[in-house]
Amino acid sequence: MDDSYLAVNFKVSPISGVEILIAELSYLSFEMFEENSQGVIAYIKKSDYKESIFDNVRVLNSKEFKISYKIQEIQNKNWNEEWESSYQPVEINQNCIIRAPFHQSSNKIYDIIIKPEMSFGTGHHETTKLMLEFILDEEMGDKTICDIGCGTGILSILSEKKGAKRIDAIDIDVKCYQNTLDNIKRNSCHKIKTIHSSSEALIDKKYDIILSNITLNGLVKNFKNFKKISKNNTILIVSGFYINDEFEVKKKLNRLGFKLKDTKVKNNWAAFKYCYS
Repeated sequence: MDDSYLAVNFKVSPISGVEILIAELSYLSFEMFEENSQGVIAYIKKSDYKESIFDNVRVLNSKEFKISYKIQEIQNKNWNEEWESSYQPVEINQNCIIRAPFHQSSNKIYDIIIKPEMSFGTGHHETTKLMLEFILDEEMGDKTICDIGCGTGILSILSEKKGAKRIDAIDIDVKCYQNTLDNIKRNSCHKIKTIHSSSEALIDKKYDIILSNITLNGLVKNFKNFKKISKNNTILIVSGFYINDEFEVKKKLNRLGFKLKDTKVKNNWAAFKYCYS
């Protein structure tokens, strides 16, 4: 299997166009976005890329923005070398920090070790921070949790450290599945079951809390499955979209019986907490 990814380096002028570009790319197969002073780097599996992928990205043809891009192929080794050279610990709040294996341990209550290895969820992106903040706010003791699109396993790991009874961490990408397994060991977790599959594998189960931080397109595809694995008063916490997508998310989830309870926003990225009834 081809392990390579493509890094598409977009230069955007004026820089305000980056938000629109990321919003459109998030509907495609891009897995991670790294914003910088000139634009954004979007990462996609080489096997998911095709020359026509940008045909329907409207902002690329907008007269309001000047956007150019270059494509670079990267291997796992190069990805991790680049990450280790620039990765800094992320403090979520006074009690929680996300750090790499090569950083010194902290005196935080929740000292979480994450090595991404081509998976999304290091704590640096706004959506991951928002999800972690919701988990820190939530009473997780003796609760059953599922983490759909687990990436690095970061949400599952914090959930266990907060006292969850059982966590099912599931991802359709084998690299994310393997990365979650590795990070579970790094954090000495014992209540997380990692599953390499889609959310269809969970249909016969019911959960107290559902977590999902994936692209908007991926979330929409999973909304009906979220309902199937919910029971009365199940909490659903989701992110991976802009606050501008609020109406679409609310409309679809309201129709399925989910009621909005809370909202968090960072730099126009949003996370919502719902309750099913």
